[in-house]
Amino acid sequence: MEPKVIIGAFAAVMALGSVAVFVYYFFLDREQDNLSNLIQTGRGQGVASETRRRLRGDASGEELERLKLETKSQVKKKGKISLEEKFFQAGIYSPEEKSEFTRMRVLIPCLTTPAGLFVGSFLGADFAIIGAVVFLLVGLQAPYTLLDRRIKLRNQDILFYLPLVIEQIAIGVSSSLDIGPCIARVVSMADERDSHNVVTELLRHAQYHVRSGAALEDALSEIGIKSGHTELKHAFMSLSQVAKHGGEITRQLQELADAVANQRETQIEAKIKKLELEATGPVALVFLGFLVILLIGFGIQVKDAFG
Repeated sequence: MEPKVIIGAFAAVMALGSVAVFVYYFFLDREQDNLSNLIQTGRGQGVASETRRRLRGDASGEELERLKLETKSQVKKKGKISLEEKFFQAGIYSPEEKSEFTRMRVLIPCLTTPAGLFVGSFLGADFAIIGAVVFLLVGLQAPYTLLDRRIKLRNQDILFYLPLVIEQIAIGVSSSLDIGPCIARVVSMADERDSHNVVTELLRHAQYHVRSGAALEDALSEIGIKSGHTELKHAFMSLSQVAKHGGEITRQLQELADAVANQRETQIEAKIKKLELEATGPVALVFLGFLVILLIGFGIQVKDAFG
């Protein structure tokens, strides 16, 4: 088979793949039912009652074992995150910011495709098509890569500010205030000073849910789950349980703040050690280059001496 035929077939496959990716990202609805939708529709209650009925009538225990295996398989599968959930995790709330991301999804492929065509044209007409297809795929993926990077940076900010906000709430609780007024006071102080951080922004969203008629514990749990941050989810769920059941939690909040701060210190120490390992390669490369320069100089001197 001629090389041109192989290159043409490869380019056709890449083009079809890029079209499929384009259709998947731009035209298919990938939103999934979340916990709030499940509760609102009442399907969760029906499933739970049906499961309890089957377990009562199962004397052999086969139904219980089947449910265990099914639960394990569901836990192993990582659920896909919808684009709206990624927007929330990245701190993109306004319609203008979402429209800007949509424009970027269209603009970047339109810029990278001609660039790939131009770069591939230096290697030939066949490689120009391949370059255009490859750069098109890169352009389609680039906005999501930038969005994931923004989510990662925001998670680092959450880990930094979460102990501070918990300390503020703990001070309010120690003054005989409930969780709700403490959260409202923290948010109002951030509004007055124009010093909102990522955690106070999420608390403000929880207040929006409360003003819409939701209970405080449900709002905190929902925001904690949607944030996608494990430590913040656990902290908000702890606050929601206290808001629901009450009790003295000053010491528990202090321990929670200390645990989050210690975990952040552990992650920073791990990053420092990782930087040391990453620096080994460049240092070895510099040493190898220096050694090559010495050997070249020594070789030139030997050649001149015997030449």
